[in-house]
Amino acid sequence: MTFELVSKGSKEAIDKINMSQAGFNEAKTYFMGRKQLSEEKFDELFEVKEAEDYHKPPLDYKWWKEERTNLDVEKDSEYKGGHLG
Repeated sequence: MTFELVSKGSKEAIDKINMSQAGFNEAKTYFMGRKQLSEEKFDELFEVKEAEDYHKPPLDYKWWKEERTNLDVEKDSEYKGGHLG
């Protein structure tokens, strides 16, 4: 899992860490150590969130369903003068 350190003031991600074997509490402890703050002061300034993975494809996406089955484009009934449609 990837966790982000987010500033409460600007809502901007400041730092990220990938901890495959750890959870939220370990990520928060790591960021508190990096900032050298007590938990109370850390909670006033920052929050730790699980980062969204933008590179993960949707599980139900079937790309092969969108591919053309007729590979001879010139003989395809949808093909008209160099473009489809």
